Amino acid sequence: MEMSTETRAIVLLCLYGFFKEMRPSEPFLTPYLKGPDKNLTEEQVDNQIYPVWTYSYLACLFLVFLLTDFLRYKPVIILEGLAYIGTWVILLWGQGVLTMQFMQFVYGVATATEIAYYSYIYVIVSDERYQKVTSYTRSVVLVGRCAAGVVGQAVVSGSKESAYIPLNYVSLASVTVALCISIFLPSAKKSMFFHRYSRQEDDPDSPPSPTSTEGNDPREEVISDNSGVQAPDSAGQITDGCVQAPDSVGQITDGCVQAADNRTHQPTPSQPQALNSSLVTSEVNTTGSGKDNIVVSTLLNLWMDFRLCYGSRHLLLWSLWWSLATCGSFQVGNYVQNLWDAISPAARDGQVWNGAIEAAATLLGAMVSFSMGYLHVNWIVLGEMTLGVLSALDAALLIVMATAYQIWVNYICYVIFRMSYQFLITIATFQIAQKLTTERYALVFGCNTFVALLLQTILTAVLVDKTGLDAPVRTQFIVYGVYFGVIAAIFLTGAVVTLTRLGWREVRRRWRLVDNDT
Repeated sequence: MEMSTETRAIVLLCLYGFFKEMRPSEPFLTPYLKGPDKNLTEEQVDNQIYPVWTYSYLACLFLVFLLTDFLRYKPVIILEGLAYIGTWVILLWGQGVLTMQFMQFVYGVATATEIAYYSYIYVIVSDERYQKVTSYTRSVVLVGRCAAGVVGQAVVSGSKESAYIPLNYVSLASVTVALCISIFLPSAKKSMFFHRYSRQEDDPDSPPSPTSTEGNDPREEVISDNSGVQAPDSAGQITDGCVQAPDSVGQITDGCVQAADNRTHQPTPSQPQALNSSLVTSEVNTTGSGKDNIVVSTLLNLWMDFRLCYGSRHLLLWSLWWSLATCGSFQVGNYVQNLWDAISPAARDGQVWNGAIEAAATLLGAMVSFSMGYLHVNWIVLGEMTLGVLSALDAALLIVMATAYQIWVNYICYVIFRMSYQFLITIATFQIAQKLTTERYALVFGCNTFVALLLQTILTAVLVDKTGLDAPVRTQFIVYGVYFGVIAAIFLTGAVVTLTRLGWREVRRRWRLVDNDT
């Protein structure tokens, strides 16, 4: 029986996601660069090479965001595969600081183009399959990362000689397979912004656009602080997706959530029919003649959507934490291998457990994310308090990591940090996604990632870069701990103000509403 286009796209994308993440050499990048194969110093790796990824990712993100939609995803997915291959070709055969800096630049391009992988499926499959395919594509990524950690650790632990070169060959072979798979992906006939109507015009029997409606403006909706999206007429369900926060080579974290309730909310008869003009936006006409008009109109739509989305206090609150915490998580993931090597140098101790720790962190983080689908809490009431308390925990963990001299204490603190981050980023993802259409979901998370990278660039340039303070890795982690402490102080203060303003009776009333819904 012949496979449908949707099913073929899902299968191929899942295979692509697995092979592009099955890179067993990543957890051992720092020992590889500092070992006899590359013979680089700690200062060169920490302060000259790794910062380039941050700058490259930031520089490419906005352009890639627009090109991904304009080129309809598949070409950018292929570019991602090519960039990964380029990264490992340079890692295997390149030498010197300048070459490794170029490797980090190419890897920055690869991580920036991952947005195509996570958004492609939403313009290929029908609306009712969004939640399932989201879980499929996220699950295979986690399986790929976990498998990479296990394979890498097994090879390193079982080898009497350096296993880093063979592991890099395995990584190169895996991303090459991913590139070959990407070539056979079905081409998208529409996209979220520039070509949103193309599929319906080319194929009347194709599934409807995520924002298409019958006789109504597809973007006529309200974002409120106390409910989901309110739509005068919605033809389908709004489902959530997942966010990737790729760190530098060797460290990638993610947040994933599956909505427990994806129903769109219709206005009740008691709601006013005249909507506040500051909360309502109508789509700018993108069907005018000429591509220039389409581009300008699409950019205007993006700007209008940006103003609308961030006008919601609830969405702004979670987006603020998302950007601040993701910035910190990027930095921790980017430089934690350097900290481990400073505590227990691979050249001296021989045994390195980075792969096993990354596999454990990935697996436990996935379990935390999955369990969030069964947790029913009124996050409007307790959201700020939860963000503040767990951010304070993250701060304490990072301070311990910076000052401890036992490698296993560091490993345990890192796993707990990853689980805490996964817990909160999952909640944040759902809290933001449940209020947005698919287009606005992509826009908001793109903006949040851009802010996170901008903050990370400033932090890297000032603290890490050779032209800045050129701080040693332990000092860096003390600063990261203080950074999360500041985040905790901001949200704990906000929680006290919010709970005081609401009063105990209102808090109990809203809590009971959640209990009744479950």
